[in-house]
Amino acid sequence: MPRMPSSASTKIALALCVAGVALHVYTVAFKAQGDASAFLFGLLLLSSAPYAIAAILARRRGKALLGLGAAAACLAADLYMHHAVFFAPKSSTAALGLLFMPIWNLLAVGPAGALLFWLGHRFVGMRRDTT
Repeated sequence: MPRMPSSASTKIALALCVAGVALHVYTVAFKAQGDASAFLFGLLLLSSAPYAIAAILARRRGKALLGLGAAAACLAADLYMHHAVFFAPKSSTAALGLLFMPIWNLLAVGPAGALLFWLGHRFVGMRRDTT
């Protein structure tokens, strides 16, 4: 079994993944109305999927930065949505964001975060080489 890379990026990415999943477990366990159901379990799995992908990326050699970017972007988006739904709702349909955010995280937010971190790393690396 290959050893897990222990770079700072990997550790931070995994910590962000744990924080993201913990946010969703908290939402399902304490904020959802009604008893536990298959729907809530499915929502928890779907909400955790972007963090699972980010954790897998973070553990791969040479891909930790992509995992870090994806995890950071997804957690930022989830925290914003959590705030918009539970602390400062602007409309009665604000809670629908909790249903659509996992899909946005999978298809747009996570990949965009990974791309931005990768581009930032490339840009900073190029700037260091020229000075």
